[in-house]
Amino acid sequence: MRKDELFSYIDQRRGEILSWGQMFFDCPELGFQEQKTADEITRLLDEWGVPYKKGVAQTGVIATLGEGRGYHIAFAADMDALPRGDGQGCIHACGHSIQTTIALAVMRALLDGKVLDEADGRVSFFFTPAEEFIDFEYRDQLIRDEKIAFRSGKQSMIALGCFDGVDCVISAHANGDKDTLFDIQSTLTGFVSKEAVFLGKSSHSGTAAHLGRNALHAAMLFLQAAQFLKDQYAPEVGLRLQPVITENGGSVNTIPERVVVETYVRANDTETLLDVSTRVDELAELSAAMLGLACEVETTAGYLPLSQSKEINRIVKENMCKFCDEDDIVEGIVSGASGDAGDLSFLLPTVQFGFSGIEGQFHSDCFRVADEENCYIRTSKVVVGTIIDLLFEPGLQVKREGYAQRKSHYLKQLRGGKGF
Repeated sequence: MRKDELFSYIDQRRGEILSWGQMFFDCPELGFQEQKTADEITRLLDEWGVPYKKGVAQTGVIATLGEGRGYHIAFAADMDALPRGDGQGCIHACGHSIQTTIALAVMRALLDGKVLDEADGRVSFFFTPAEEFIDFEYRDQLIRDEKIAFRSGKQSMIALGCFDGVDCVISAHANGDKDTLFDIQSTLTGFVSKEAVFLGKSSHSGTAAHLGRNALHAAMLFLQAAQFLKDQYAPEVGLRLQPVITENGGSVNTIPERVVVETYVRANDTETLLDVSTRVDELAELSAAMLGLACEVETTAGYLPLSQSKEINRIVKENMCKFCDEDDIVEGIVSGASGDAGDLSFLLPTVQFGFSGIEGQFHSDCFRVADEENCYIRTSKVVVGTIIDLLFEPGLQVKREGYAQRKSHYLKQLRGGKGF
């Protein structure tokens, strides 16, 4: 089946696709708890006769079309939602329900078009849990119970070997742009999480302040130093460092003996991320030592920076241009956001292009789908077109050697809390 026939097929299924979009938007669930979402996905897969694995990394679903031994494409779609700001349940305030819908629309088109019957390749659809880096108490308990490996869905799936044998990864994510339809080659920052615990000595602040060692003073030195550190890095590296005091040390008449400062360290490239991570540790420890205090710093791995495949993004752009003018595509947006697609991009050629069509702020209760045509229909066509090109044109098939070595290094560093 030619591309145009697949595009027409998606148009014919428009009503059904939009109904899936509304269904998943109305079914928001936190990460590693997306049971209803997984049930709806597998209900459709059962109807279509598509084999799948369920309960992967707790709630993930993987379905594969094709049995060829050639090029293996993965389409990754997030499933999780966020807590509402008003405390009344959850909301799909990052557009992950749209990704789930796109994956199903693309799968149905390829399935009914019998595309994989003609290709010596495979297309796997990864419905991945827990992209949002939240709800740590719940997730850490799952880790202790050995139900997941890491705090994110893709990280846990990598550890399970789910992406072994995959050649490239395609993903799409909603963006907040109101002036264009798509973006390509955008960045996502990598990050690590820091908790610095400053330890002093308590004393009565009125009668014996000089006998204490004020942990808050060391924390304040650290906060100042962190702001000065940011000036030493060029804007293009995307450094974000915004530490906050999360435990302030106690009552007003007592010299605080324990103060906790937490921060993310974000950067657009791994070298900067690791450099700043090390220097933040040093700043915290030196700020404490200057005042005769102790400091303990705990680093928790977050996500790696997204490094996109330029070759596959060129194919994506060519397919976008079938449905819009080149002026409707923006390239190279530098974003302060993060995502676990960055971890996949360390291992495999990866793209995550953006599509517009939402209103309201991301991660807010006013988030909604405003342009269904672009979010669901046009974007699904771009994905289908890209997959067809990669399946049937060997000269476009991007591969990267050394996956096993990179994965081994990645897991070793991730378990050590470094994020790389």
